[in-house]
Amino acid sequence: MRGKHLIMTTQLSDKPLSSEPPDDGFKVSARWWDRIANIYETESGASRIVPMEGVRGWAVLLVFFVHFHGAFHGYLSPGSTLFRVSDFLGEVGNTGVDLFFVVSGYLIYGAVVRPRFNYARFMRRRVQRLYPTFLGVFLMYMALWAFSHDDNFKFHGTLAQQAGYIAENLLLMPGIFRLRAMNTVTWSLSYEMFFYLFLPLLLAVTGLRRFSRRGRIFFFLAPLIAGLLISPLLSNPRVRLVGFLFGIILFELVEEFRDRASNVKNFMVLGAYGCALAAIYFIERTNAIPDRFVATLVAVTAGVASFGFCGFGFHGGGFLSRVLSWPPLRWLGNMSYSYYLIHPLAIGVVRQSARRLVGPGEHPMVFVALVLAALATSWGAASLLFMAVEKPLSIQVSRKVTGALLPVVAAH
Repeated sequence: MRGKHLIMTTQLSDKPLSSEPPDDGFKVSARWWDRIANIYETESGASRIVPMEGVRGWAVLLVFFVHFHGAFHGYLSPGSTLFRVSDFLGEVGNTGVDLFFVVSGYLIYGAVVRPRFNYARFMRRRVQRLYPTFLGVFLMYMALWAFSHDDNFKFHGTLAQQAGYIAENLLLMPGIFRLRAMNTVTWSLSYEMFFYLFLPLLLAVTGLRRFSRRGRIFFFLAPLIAGLLISPLLSNPRVRLVGFLFGIILFELVEEFRDRASNVKNFMVLGAYGCALAAIYFIERTNAIPDRFVATLVAVTAGVASFGFCGFGFHGGGFLSRVLSWPPLRWLGNMSYSYYLIHPLAIGVVRQSARRLVGPGEHPMVFVALVLAALATSWGAASLLFMAVEKPLSIQVSRKVTGALLPVVAAH
């Protein structure tokens, strides 16, 4: 009725209907926005989960703050409010890895559990998606090893030891194995590769595809609970692998979240997520909990929080889904693999440049400027890597060959 009234009002107005074309400035602005958007858009089709792109963007932003705080906390007074904020983000930013693992568990399990699954083709897609961008950044680190005077990029040893070090990193072994990573963030890729290799074999051996949904949920709950109980007894338990299990269970329960969101539920989810981050900060920074339980408590807290955040964010349909669909956040998520691999180098460039101008000390305004500079530099470097390597050699090629695409879920 309101629409009909609006039409009638327009028709009865004594002012002539405008036939002027849209403002040229607006058209130019729209064209530039579309061009920028086209750089970062990677997926289309009914299976696309738009808010998931924003979740990946948020996760890699959390990882950014870990490295940024490590590089620039010296520019703040330890007792200042800005330092406390940076310190908090630098600590809880590690949960970006758990968020990535939940997303990866959701995506990879969804692909593997299908009745017609080809293991060789799946692994070929994973390698094709993973390695071109990894190798591009790997070559940068090799160049720094050869030509930089910074000892952080060096590996000292015999020729055989150096060759072994290169081979270990090329095979993505640091992380699952206690080996030194050339690029510190790539340790998590070993967890991803382990998951890619092991999950299809597990489903094939156990016949899980024939189980009921409830049976599959209980099957994966068992190792999740067992792993959390056993991990405090182990010296290096790899307990963060439980993030993949949370993602698997989320996939099985996804219909429980679909279109169930409301403003109240979204605020409750965000409140619970914030409380979980605060709890993780408390666990990590106090001596109230014995050391052997810290990693387990952090992993389960981050896993549960990421489970709820992703469940309502992916399919809830409320304002959380809309926030996660904000284009710049999605763009960051779509190039999150490139950003993840190269942002430590970008932060290092900003750090070296800043120290030539202003040394560490109490410089809060300099610190804020450095946040913006590091974000801009890492975004620019990641965009170049994404456009030059990841998108043409992994994303577009994968789509042409297979018709379907699973994004690399980077994690720190």
